[in-house]
Amino acid sequence: MNWAGFITAIPSGITVLGAVVTAVATVMLWLVTRTLAIETKRMAEASAQPQVVVSIEPNQWAINYADIVVANTGNATAFDVLVKFDPEIPRERDTPERPTPLQTVSLLRPGQKLVNFLSSFEPIIDISYTVTVSWKRQPTDPKRETLTYPLNLKEMDGRGSLGAADPMTQIATEVKNIREDWRGVAGGNKKIQADVFTAMDRLHHQRQTRRWMRQMRREQAAQQSVPNPPTDPQTGAE
Repeated sequence: MNWAGFITAIPSGITVLGAVVTAVATVMLWLVTRTLAIETKRMAEASAQPQVVVSIEPNQWAINYADIVVANTGNATAFDVLVKFDPEIPRERDTPERPTPLQTVSLLRPGQKLVNFLSSFEPIIDISYTVTVSWKRQPTDPKRETLTYPLNLKEMDGRGSLGAADPMTQIATEVKNIREDWRGVAGGNKKIQADVFTAMDRLHHQRQTRRWMRQMRREQAAQQSVPNPPTDPQTGAE
């Protein structure tokens, strides 16, 4: 056996083996990096996603009237929003030709909510609707995301509220009442009954205060002028 040739070939074999190991490690690192990039992109897309929902809610000023509400509850902007009700929502008798409002919305930011008066609850309360909402993530994206769900307004039948549901509505109502009450006063149709504290009232109050102070001083002086009863030095009794 040629030991000299074998010993000479050992370094070359180690070099080849190191190159193979380095190549395999490089391929594995590329695979791991590619998988990490794909998962990072998928998580970013999942976290930044619009979610548009449509509901019919009582009007904040009168609960017997309905508002249509289109809201983006997601954390990304929704583009080209389309809303469809099946069956179509009946309109008021005096405006039958008007379409349902907010059926198309060009842009809906994250957390944005659009509210529009719809109609009274009477013609729609007994109808169960199927709502279909679709939108795009990008304005030029040909793909649309669609959400379909039932909307049963019968659940709102018999609901009521004590006072205004929103404190700001209550404040606005009270300000309106104050404005209406003051309008008659400003126009001279009403008179204001005012209890005025005049200079004579202040002088009378000062005299009463001084009179009360003199009386208090006399009572204190009378209490101090009364001699203390003698006490028995042995028993300490009076």
